[in-house]
Amino acid sequence: MKTSCFRLAALWAAFLWATALFSVALWPGLSGGFLFDDYVNLSALGAFGPLDHANALLLYLTSGQADPLGRPLAMASFLVDARTWPADAAPFLRSNLLLHAANALLVGLLSLALLRANDPAVVGQRAVIVALVAASLWALHPMHGTTALYIIQRHALLSTFFCLAGLLAFSALWHAPPKRRVMWAAAFLLCGLAAIGSKANGLLLPVLAATLLPLLNRGLAPAQRTDRRPWALFLALLPAGMVVALLLTQIPRAIAGAQQLRDFSIAERVMAQPGIVWGYLGDLFSVARSSGDLMFNQPPLPSGLADPAFWLPFAALCIVSLLAVWQWRCAPLLATAWGFYLAGHLIESGPVNLELAFAHRNYLPAALMFLPVVAAGAQLRVRFALKVVAALAATAAFAAVLHLEARLWGQPRLLAEVWAARSPASERAQVNAATWDVWEGDIARGLARLAPWRDRAAESTQLALTLLDLECASGRVSPTLSHDVLVAMATDKRGLNLSTSILSVHVMRYAACADTVPSEDDMLRAMASNPAWTTPGARLDLAFAKAGLRARQNDLAGAREALFDPRLPPFSCPSVWHGAALLAEHGGKADALALIKHLAPDCEHAPVPLGMPRVHRWIRNGLGVDAKERAALEKALRE
Repeated sequence: MKTSCFRLAALWAAFLWATALFSVALWPGLSGGFLFDDYVNLSALGAFGPLDHANALLLYLTSGQADPLGRPLAMASFLVDARTWPADAAPFLRSNLLLHAANALLVGLLSLALLRANDPAVVGQRAVIVALVAASLWALHPMHGTTALYIIQRHALLSTFFCLAGLLAFSALWHAPPKRRVMWAAAFLLCGLAAIGSKANGLLLPVLAATLLPLLNRGLAPAQRTDRRPWALFLALLPAGMVVALLLTQIPRAIAGAQQLRDFSIAERVMAQPGIVWGYLGDLFSVARSSGDLMFNQPPLPSGLADPAFWLPFAALCIVSLLAVWQWRCAPLLATAWGFYLAGHLIESGPVNLELAFAHRNYLPAALMFLPVVAAGAQLRVRFALKVVAALAATAAFAAVLHLEARLWGQPRLLAEVWAARSPASERAQVNAATWDVWEGDIARGLARLAPWRDRAAESTQLALTLLDLECASGRVSPTLSHDVLVAMATDKRGLNLSTSILSVHVMRYAACADTVPSEDDMLRAMASNPAWTTPGARLDLAFAKAGLRARQNDLAGAREALFDPRLPPFSCPSVWHGAALLAEHGGKADALALIKHLAPDCEHAPVPLGMPRVHRWIRNGLGVDAKERAALEKALRE
């Protein structure tokens, strides 16, 4: 009786210890704010007016463009925090931390299920404590804890939640009586749909389930395995094969996207991934140098298949994977965690048009990596007190590092400085910190920070325009920098949105250096000459940039010519209304009406990509949104 009470007390003490560490470690991060992609993705909260009726809600939920599926469930989750934009960041951060805590609980439950599948004799408080420690290490790791502090990573948090819930349902199905298997299979499928609705990574759920099959089958009699074979085939193996096939079909699209937006090819990206995956793993077990930074020194690209930067880490992955298969019976938990880790990176470390590396991509793949380590430690023949001390020390160390990181994330200005110091070879980190220097008026510091990067201004629109802000604030822009700004606008693949936004505020932004800064017309000509900006969307953006510039110059004929250009691709209806409003704002009401008459009849049928964008257009047409907006706009223009 006393032993039982002691074990129960120890279990509760471990749970309270983990909860306290989690709360103390992450609490400072709640004072943080929005960063980078937050602004682009969350602005949809204010794009359709008050979200207080069904029509606006439908338009908002189908407006996601982060991937072809639109992530509607993740979009819906933001409505818990705000229903307009701009908004306060604190509610978003609180929801993220709660979701991260829920994911930690699911990691613990899944770890417990796998421990019992590995050894049915492992029951009771011992298995629970092992699972609790493993889940705590995962949740308190800075790479994962800071994922919750980057608001737009709600997509990853929510997709992970449903993937883990689906894997728990899959595990429950494996040990459920026949009458309940349909229920668990339905739960698995629903979780899969919800995971996909949160982020395209949810497609990996059947692949992840397939990696658990050998462990779930461990200890089952041959007849029991045969009985469960159809469930394995139709819920895990066949869907996993379909996911791999789907990923391969996306290669041509990824190649085209990389050619338009990236400084590397898809082949170069794929060759770099083995080294990057090993880097993620190194950060996972070297917590002192792992922080979940959004800024980092990009790894060097392998020059080809014969480059050791590719084949050494790739060969290491293959060797470790073969060893995991060969020695599976000796270390089933370790082999399962390794397979789960590789499967979790299959999409974002595969042939897709994304940045080379991003620490938060490790969030789901690493969910089981601490389980075999903690389980092995629990089996060591040492005194129980030493095991307790080791668990407390490890979790406390993780929590201490995470607490320091969360304090930084709660102070965006200091965070920018630390990122710049940690990643001296990252242009993005230095430009981000220099942007803060501009906002705070510390021009000398910003110029000194970017001085080592000055020779690369012609290669990066972001770098060139940040230097332009700094030199303009100092009173004069050098002719060399003016030239570099135009060269960057004419050659940089990634600078279209930034260039067009700068053009729209040129007069106000550069009033202090108007005589030395490149003119608006020079900038426009440079942008129009960029060979990378020939896609339909880019051509429309350039046409609107030109029309806006001509309208601000009181050249309505030029603005009209830019928008009536017959060489332009078809306009979407919102683009038509935007163009009409631009002309009307500068006195061209008749031109605005002519633009509507010319373009509106076909705008409902303008090409849109497959997936959620097409669903969004279908809903707009069904609700008559564009017909109502056209009628209201034409009425206002005729008054």
